Amino acid sequence: MADYQVSKTIVLKSPTADDAPGLFDLVDADRQTLRRWLPWADDTEAVADEAAFLRICQRQMAHGELWLAVIWVDNRPAGMIDLHNIHDGQAEVGYWLGRAFQGRGVMTQCLETVEQIAFTTLHLRKLFLLAASGNFASQGVAKRRHFQVEGRLRQQIPDTHGGYWDAVLFAKLASD
Repeated sequence: MADYQVSKTIVLKSPTADDAPGLFDLVDADRQTLRRWLPWADDTEAVADEAAFLRICQRQMAHGELWLAVIWVDNRPAGMIDLHNIHDGQAEVGYWLGRAFQGRGVMTQCLETVEQIAFTTLHLRKLFLLAASGNFASQGVAKRRHFQVEGRLRQQIPDTHGGYWDAVLFAKLASD
């Protein structure tokens, strides 16, 4: 995968093993915030866990099952964005961003670039995005990129207390 220059300061890069320490540090520093919406944060306990995750992702990418990029801001890893569940001309978008990089439009810009990749390079026709009903920041990213609400999935996303968040289902067509 080529690098994608999102803006003067933001680049999307294919993940490498060398990214594991920086990504782990980001997850570790923001664990309390991330775990509210992303249950996997608690499973990432060491750099080795992040490295193992990246190896799995690289295999999935090699088989066309996943498109994944590390988000770099000012030459520092800031988070990740991906297309997963790729099949039948559609994919689901996933993303996370370290707290220090939030509130600056980084993810909205990255999603715009990923949409272009999905619709132009990968020739997908539809993107889905699930956001927990309480995750207004993630919903805001989808709305700013003109994703349409297609429904609500009840008790879809595990929370940290053994319960589940409802998920707002957003979608965008290549023709939108």
